[in-house]
Parts: sequence; structure tokens; C-alpha cells
Amino acid sequence: FNSKIIQFNYTFQVSINYLAIDFGTNSALGFAYLNNRNNFLLGLDANFMFGNNVKNDSLLQTIATEEGWLINSSGELDTILLYERGWNSHILFGKSFRFDENYLTGIYVYGGIGYLQHKIRLESNKTDLPQIDEDYIKGYDKFTNGISTKLCVDYMYFSKENSVKFNIGVELINAFTKNRRAYDFAAMEEYDNNLKTDQLIGVKFGIIIPINRNNEEKFHYY
Repeated sequence: FNSKIIQFNYTFQVSINYLAIDFGTNSALGFAYLNNRNNFLLGLDANFMFGNNVKNDSLLQTIATEEGWLINSSGELDTILLYERGWNSHILFGKSFRFDENYLTGIYVYGGIGYLQHKIRLESNKTDLPQIDEDYIKGYDKFTNGISTKLCVDYMYFSKENSVKFNIGVELINAFTKNRRAYDFAAMEEYDNNLKTDQLIGVKFGIIIPINRNNEEKFHYY
């Protein structure tokens, strides 16, 4: 038995542990490629993470007015919008537990090791803010990355009558990260170089595109 599929997924994620200090909930869009050979899985995924739930209200306190405004180069009051941005990618391996040996529908359990990266994106109203230009913005964005592990449990459905194919599941990402910037302008101190644990728990939904499927009985469909 051998099958290959591509998933296109949306994931709603909740930050826990150190990641929850700066971020709340976020979303992720991505894809996964899985090769199922005799119910053993091997694959790869990549996901773009995004959100606007940034908790760090004191990020710009040293360069803002008491009301939270920034003063642009024309002397006007301006605001900064804060977003979460990041991505993760993993090499995947696991096992499928199909309900019928002639069909792909079943429970798929897989995990892997890879890389995770995140930062705070700062956006102005397209005015000139020298406080956060290219020379200074790195002191505020908390750019962080490191090795990541991932565990997924998916239910994948392949209709016997039509082309309906989808997956729903849960996932846990556990990343061992470091802040890669040298100095924290908000706290006015150097970042520590300690390894931290960033975690995300997510619920995902996606559509599935089979690439091929065949088994020893020469049963095929596309």
C-alpha cells in the first residue's frame, strides 16, 4: 500500500509557556506533504503564523507619550500597530490507522522535528518615525527562533462516493528558542541568552489533495 497526499491547513493556535508572555491566540496557514507507505508516514510541512494579539503594552513606553502616541518627524502624533509574525517547518514521520484497508479514511498520528521563528511586527501609518527606523526596530521586535518539535493527531476523511476529502485534528508545537537580538530597548538592558520553551497548541482543519494511491491488489483511484 502506498499513497501520497497534500494538505492545505488552517490552524487556530493558543500560545502557552514563554510565548504567552508576548502573544495570545494566533492563526497559521500552511501545507503538509505526507507519503503513506504500508501505513508508515513520512513527510514535510511549512506554516505561516500571524496574529494581532500582542500582549506587551510596555514595548514602546520609552519612546511614546503618556497616552501611548509616538511623534513623527513632522511633529504629529502617530500610533504603532503591533502584530505577531512567524513560521515553522518540520520533517514528519508517524503511522496511520485506517478503518478499511481499501480506503484512506482513518486516524493519522505523526510528529517531527524542525524550526520555529517568531517576532513582533511594528507598523506605522506610513509616516516617518525615526524611533523605529531600520537602525532601531531590531531593539523592539523580539526576533526569536530555534529548534522545534511537533505532534499531530488527525482524522482524515476520504469519501467513497465523491471527491470530498478533508482533515481535522489537534497539534502541539514545542520549541526551544533564543532571542536573537542583542539589546532590549523597552527594558533598556541586554537580552539574556538563556534557552526558552515556546509552546503552541492548535486545532486545525484542512482540505486534502491525493497525488496517487495504489496497493498490492492494483486498486487505483484519482
